Amino acid sequence: MPKILISIQEAADLSKKSIQTIRRAIKSKKLEFKKSKTPQGFNYMIDKESLCEVYELDLDSQAQKEIKPPKNDLLSGLSKNTKDIPIEADDFKGFVKTLENLLVQHNEERQNFLRLLNTMQEKIFVLENQLNLLKAPAEKRWYQVWK
Repeated sequence: MPKILISIQEAADLSKKSIQTIRRAIKSKKLEFKKSKTPQGFNYMIDKESLCEVYELDLDSQAQKEIKPPKNDLLSGLSKNTKDIPIEADDFKGFVKTLENLLVQHNEERQNFLRLLNTMQEKIFVLENQLNLLKAPAEKRWYQVWK
């Protein structure tokens, strides 16, 4: 039977424990988990079977009360009348054009940001050099005047 991996939030909901309790169980290696790297750090995916063993949960009753992920329906906020409107090719082409414009704008803003960052680095370098020059005369001793 393949291992069923769940997130820390789902594990906390299933076991009715806090997220911190689940994290402590991961740290103390009470739970089996898989660690996946993300740009922000690591995500821990917990083996559902080991969670049930550690917290003495009934796996069969939990399968019936499976946690459903939140509904990501883009049209859920719209009224029922607007869901019946078909999307035409022209609408889609307009949407694609808008996305392309946003990507171009994002790229320009990114370039501007990188230029700004470069300028700031150069200014910091100049300021550091000026600071070093100001500190240099203070390092001379009174007897080094004749040198």
